[in-house]
Amino acid sequence: MITYITKEGDVLDWIVWKHYRTLSALEQVMKANPDITDEIFHAGMIIKLPYIETVQKTDKEVKLWS
Repeated sequence: MITYITKEGDVLDWIVWKHYRTLSALEQVMKANPDITDEIFHAGMIIKLPYIETVQKTDKEVKLWS
């Protein structure tokens, strides 16, 4: 598990996006941090970022127009 120390004005969805590059991990992060009640954080709060396997993009591309 990784910890993130907040900066003034951080929001959880931005922290999750920055770390995981997807918002699908938001629910798991909220479960790992049940004490989070603020929408905007003060500097110095510790957020736990659990290890979550995220879906990796494949090398296949779909082209709509050629």
